Amino acid sequence: MSKSTSSFLTKLIYFFPLQLFFVHIKKNQQLLFFWLILFLAIFGELGLKYGIPYLFLAPEYLGELSFASYFIIGFAIGGFVVAYNISSYIMNGFRFPFLATLSKPFFKYSLNNSFIPSLFLACYFVLAYNFLSENENFTQADIFIRLLGFSLGYILFTLGSTLYFLATNKDFEKLFGKEIARVLAIGSSEDKPAKALLQKEVKKWYQNNDGKNWRVETYLNGRLKLRATRKSEHYDEKMLSQVFRQNHINASLFQISIIAAIIFLGLFRENDYFIIPAGASVVLLFTILLMLSSAIRSWTKGWSIAVIISALFLLNFASKQFSFYYESKAYGLSYAKKADYMNSFKTITPLKIKSDLSESIERLEKWKAQTGEEKPKAIFVATSGGGSRAAMWSFLAMQHLDEVSDFKISKHMVLGTGSSGGMIGLAYYRELMLRKLTEEVDFQQGFYNLGKDILNPIIFTLTVNDALIRTQRFEQNGEVHWKDRGFIFEKQLHENTQYVLDKPLKAYEEAEKNAQIPSLIFTPSIINDSRRLIINNLPLSFLCQKSSENVDYQTLFQDNDANNINFSTILRMTASFPYVMPTTSLPTEPEIEVFDSGLKDNFGIKTTVNYIYQLREWLSENTSGIVILQVKDGLKRKNTIKKKSQSLTHVLFNPFGSLYKNLFEVQQYNNAELLSILQDNYKGSIKLYNYELNKSDENYISLSWHLQTKEKEQILNSISLASNLETEKQLMTLLNSNR
Repeated sequence: MSKSTSSFLTKLIYFFPLQLFFVHIKKNQQLLFFWLILFLAIFGELGLKYGIPYLFLAPEYLGELSFASYFIIGFAIGGFVVAYNISSYIMNGFRFPFLATLSKPFFKYSLNNSFIPSLFLACYFVLAYNFLSENENFTQADIFIRLLGFSLGYILFTLGSTLYFLATNKDFEKLFGKEIARVLAIGSSEDKPAKALLQKEVKKWYQNNDGKNWRVETYLNGRLKLRATRKSEHYDEKMLSQVFRQNHINASLFQISIIAAIIFLGLFRENDYFIIPAGASVVLLFTILLMLSSAIRSWTKGWSIAVIISALFLLNFASKQFSFYYESKAYGLSYAKKADYMNSFKTITPLKIKSDLSESIERLEKWKAQTGEEKPKAIFVATSGGGSRAAMWSFLAMQHLDEVSDFKISKHMVLGTGSSGGMIGLAYYRELMLRKLTEEVDFQQGFYNLGKDILNPIIFTLTVNDALIRTQRFEQNGEVHWKDRGFIFEKQLHENTQYVLDKPLKAYEEAEKNAQIPSLIFTPSIINDSRRLIINNLPLSFLCQKSSENVDYQTLFQDNDANNINFSTILRMTASFPYVMPTTSLPTEPEIEVFDSGLKDNFGIKTTVNYIYQLREWLSENTSGIVILQVKDGLKRKNTIKKKSQSLTHVLFNPFGSLYKNLFEVQQYNNAELLSILQDNYKGSIKLYNYELNKSDENYISLSWHLQTKEKEQILNSISLASNLETEKQLMTLLNSNR
């Protein structure tokens, strides 16, 4: 190998940006972890089913993909990059003593540490451009304006922080004077003036640093030109350390100011103008975690893992002592008295069951009378969960089928069951149908209302409030609650739907009993023992026998103002996707928590079958047949198994991964079995129809509270799916027949 080639390779290997990358791999894996998450997210390798890539590539602000929305996420990513550079500098600056001999050391460190951020930005621009051109139907000019907004946001934050550090950070010359800096820059350990100025013998940095320094031959200067590093062996170690210490203090102050600003921002989380895109909120959360992890690492050195574990144990202990701080409650329900959960089944006596059955039959008699038919068809709608897509689809399905049937679907509908977003869509449609009796209603606008964003305020609240310091409360019916992301979910749902659902459960009691509207049964899952809470305006003890997994809400909370609970709280409890939404603590002894219905019955079939079976005698005698309409937020999966190579990870994780992946498929098998048993034990006719959203693995719609324009169009166009047109035809024929 020639001398010139060897010299080139040496300079390449010991090039400062490359050495920094090696340092991160060896010493600072937590810094790379956050970047890995961001890269996987924008490339669609992380959370694609939940729409996570779209949070970054298509950030929505005030309901639009605008210059402002991209400016905000650019600003947030700029903050993350600065935090990354600060954290890296605090943890690694001392490994490169030549930095202290340079002017503007932090600025030059950041410049040489920009390989990963620059790669991320390049990938982001390409992916965002492709996404906007393919999914949002934007022109070249529209895309340019939005990416310009991103660029300006990014530049604004990085430029502002750069100016701060240029103004506050001091290099060797500013700390010790030009004369000392000049002498040390050109002098050696034999230079007498230098010794006199330092008033001691110069210590050799490289002789007593335990191998902490990393060799660097070249670096990029402020003008992006290649420069050889300045020798620093003859500089006093304490003086060099003082340069780094002063810069570290400024960096720490900057970190503290960022965290304080984020907490302050949380005070305005109910103001729409302060609710930033969810992607920007995620980046803010990453920024906080990155700064905290680097601070702990810097302060505790080798004790960092032990300190983090100890802090987690301490936090866990504190959470037990102050559990009220973390609880999300059911708004409107009284917590003054604790219901006896373990013995609640004892109140379900044969007399109680008979009384509740009689009350439900009375409602069915009124339902039958309002149809005007001697033996009407009884329609049961079971709608599956799935966030905003399920909400929009269940609403659209009911609206369309009602229109083509001259509203016979709603007229013949006895009961609606289901989970999560599907029940939100069904409840919203039912509310508009009730209002239609006395006023004009715009159903088309109702459909688009359900497509409005809910995720941004949830993630923003999680970032600036729930994950940090909860700062605000509110009072309702004498109960004080924290304004957490559960509160924000309900608030945003009300705003999106013009507050028509802002009422207590009892507001629907009279209309349900008089069969003006169909009855809805909500079934949030109880975390503690995997049972289901059955919520309705009427007591339904006949669905909750002693050996049953069901718990009747009205019976359990008869002394807790059960019907005063906010209707939106019931919707929230039914649609509490884990971690995105908080679980809800209820006033029982022992305390129980509830969350998403989908865990136990994502499709509503279990509840429907149970209801029909308990009332089978009346239904068989008073109806000409039962129709179960499944409004499903996806196409039926084909039962195919792809052969895969048996890797070690496949062997280790496949048993658990497959179980979770096929959770809803298992429910569908169980539902098919339940329906088969019901048909065998029911004297009348039972017909099952599927009305499916055009969603498949190849044509996916995000399971999220935030949908893109193309996804909303796909939901709207699902009405024209061939299988749905056939279902529509069969339903109309059935409803128009006398059999």
